[in-house]
Amino acid sequence: MEKPAVESIVKTAGNGTKRWYNRMKKQTAAITAVVCVFLFATHTQALEVPARVTRTVTTTQKIPFATSYIDLPGIYRGYEEPVRSGTPGEQKIEAQVIYEGDRAVKVVSIKAEQTAQPVNAVVKRGTKVLYSETADGSAWKTSFARPLKGGWLSADFYDYPHHNGIDLAAPYGTPVYAAAEGVVEQAGWYGEYGICVILRHADGSRTLYGHNSSVSVSVGQTVKQGEKIANVGSTGNSTGNHLHFEIRVDGRMIDPLVYLDQ
Repeated sequence: MEKPAVESIVKTAGNGTKRWYNRMKKQTAAITAVVCVFLFATHTQALEVPARVTRTVTTTQKIPFATSYIDLPGIYRGYEEPVRSGTPGEQKIEAQVIYEGDRAVKVVSIKAEQTAQPVNAVVKRGTKVLYSETADGSAWKTSFARPLKGGWLSADFYDYPHHNGIDLAAPYGTPVYAAAEGVVEQAGWYGEYGICVILRHADGSRTLYGHNSSVSVSVGQTVKQGEKIANVGSTGNSTGNHLHFEIRVDGRMIDPLVYLDQ
């Protein structure tokens, strides 16, 4: 078999030409190998594309319930009394989904069927507005100043059973201030509330400040709104330093957040 003309020429050529020719042969072989690997990989991937299949996927979903209120015009705002607990409904969801292997690529259709109706919660609530009277006999809507400068809400009104106020977490010793002008009715240990202050206000409402580390007032003393009355602590039935704050009207505990200046 005759050798290619190029190889015959290279054989008789100088050393520089021979080196160039050998280098070109190696580069050509490397490029050819890369192309072959690419073509093989592409062909293999084309063969491995999974077939598409349609599957039926079924699940259940909760339907949230609403809350219905029974207004009590003779009771002050902020008072709530649960009458009936709510129950979520349920619906069955059926979907046709196209899969490639284990991967969902398209939802073809969705069908929902309600299997249980939600039952609304029912709550009684006060709607009467709390007013205070000025010296000239005029009235204005009562509001209370925030009893702490700083801190954060750690438990809401009725966050758990028998929690009749709000909890404001703050470092030990943080000053506690009177939410409104009033007369001190309680200043000292008060059962589960630990070291506690209770103020009676001109409109008949009362504010309670519980779990303090110490008090700064005494029974019978008149305090102004914003005056320091205690320091934050964790006395009584308490976990962690915080102020337990309540507003009481006509013997009922009402939600302080309705009346607090935020």
